[in-house]
Amino acid sequence: MKIFRINTRAIIPVLTFGLGLLWFAYGLINYGWWGDNGPASGFFPAIIGVLLLGVSIIAFIDGIKSAPPVYLKASYRPLLAAIATVGAAMIIGFFPALLLYILGWLRLYEKYDWKKSLSISIITTATCYGIFVMWLQVPFPAGLIFDLILG
Repeated sequence: MKIFRINTRAIIPVLTFGLGLLWFAYGLINYGWWGDNGPASGFFPAIIGVLLLGVSIIAFIDGIKSAPPVYLKASYRPLLAAIATVGAAMIIGFFPALLLYILGWLRLYEKYDWKKSLSISIITTATCYGIFVMWLQVPFPAGLIFDLILG
């Protein structure tokens, strides 16, 4: 008899199964499946929930059969950088934090020179600002420092 190992390859599908079940139930109960003129607001979350349920079952079965994953310290760098960027966005604002994130990642992790890192960071941040703030008018956090300056 083969003993199944419980590892993150099995635990994460259990969590995504719960998330899929939540989306499915929330979509049907709170928003409804079908309205008078076609799909209601809960149609899309319910469909995504069902798909996530199916994929989670497949991933769980595969996860209990496979060996536990090996995590390297370098694997945590993107997670830590994202957490630091979100924290910085609350203090200095989203776009300055994005600029620093891209600049830091390119310079420290990818080992680009300063000129290339700075130019890519500025172009990327300006493009995101132009698309999301100026064109789509999406509000982004200005940060505590900006809020304190404006009063």
